[in-house]
Amino acid sequence: MMGRPLPRDVQLKFPKLTDENHSITSPSTDNYNCVAWAYEISNKRMWPGHLDYYWPSDVAGVDELRTLIQLYLDAGYAECKNGQREDGFKKVAIYVNQEGPQHAARQLESGRWTSKLGDFEDIEHDTPEALEGDFYGKVTVFLRKRNA
Repeated sequence: MMGRPLPRDVQLKFPKLTDENHSITSPSTDNYNCVAWAYEISNKRMWPGHLDYYWPSDVAGVDELRTLIQLYLDAGYAECKNGQREDGFKKVAIYVNQEGPQHAARQLESGRWTSKLGDFEDIEHDTPEALEGDFYGKVTVFLRKRNA
């Protein structure tokens, strides 16, 4: 299953996703979610204010989006203008729809992006915009951090 595109029923949630611009990189699991994956954790589910998920007690914000942003700021990220690859930096994108933040993705060293799609698989996708649509909304925040 690795290296193949997502099943059609999952792809339908993402109108810009095509068989050519993404591939599955790991099997489905509910051990972690997109925020944790973008934060480089693969053994916990993370979301601010969600009682069943892990959230650092010292990370707070005035609303869900600002709290998500604060998580990455506290980890050494800074907001930036876009998701274009920059030598020496890793990036995170936060997606927001009319209901609020929905997803986070992380840029790989190659310039491609990696996402954990809910309880579905992890995928690599060519651009952050490939996941934009009603389901996740649009990328509204990019953050970057100098590689260690």
